[in-house]
Amino acid sequence: MSFSEASKLCLAFGDCNTEGFRTLEGPVWAKRVADALGLEFKNCGHTMSTTRELLQYAAVFPPSEYALVFIQYGLVDSWLTFRGAPYVLYYPDNPRRKLARKLVKKLKKWARSLQLQKRLGAVEQVPLEEYIENLRAVLKSAPGSQFVLVATAPNRDTPRNPRILRYNSALSNLADEEHNAIYVDAWDELWSNLDACLMDDGTHLTSRGHRVVAGCVQNALRLKNVR
Repeated sequence: MSFSEASKLCLAFGDCNTEGFRTLEGPVWAKRVADALGLEFKNCGHTMSTTRELLQYAAVFPPSEYALVFIQYGLVDSWLTFRGAPYVLYYPDNPRRKLARKLVKKLKKWARSLQLQKRLGAVEQVPLEEYIENLRAVLKSAPGSQFVLVATAPNRDTPRNPRILRYNSALSNLADEEHNAIYVDAWDELWSNLDACLMDDGTHLTSRGHRVVAGCVQNALRLKNVR
């Protein structure tokens, strides 16, 4: 598959590791791949976002208008919170939502002090079934676009990793089910070079981490004969 002059557009949806942390030196992984392919690039990465924000972004930036679409969510989706916890979208944003998020953060801090996860039960921020259905809806909205589903990176906060791996596994299965999607996983290389690939906060990719992810994506596209 090669991109025609009329369709040399590339779009990225994702969380903080698609947007890029403020201290990152150099381009994010998605920009690196787009530049290597000579594609015009639009980055819809947004810190703290989930596949719920993905649906909002996809309504404003329809994937069907882009030849190549990267999707990278799971870090926040798989985060544990107490059952019934409120959620306020990060996109589209407005002053009321900013205020509501501050109140929700205070509520969750209070909930942790009362150990509400134990009392009410713990649940992922976006349950796995909803996570996959959100992604599937976007894939089916653009059957002519090539999607790349990128696995969430490991975290230094190791108790988070089993849930991240479960979401990555479901993401891989989704790619197998949909004709216009491929799955890319840089976990092993990132994990074996954790100190060099993750910032000290344990979550955000360093410049090397972005290069690793970009390399894995480029290799997968090469095998798919996308250029």
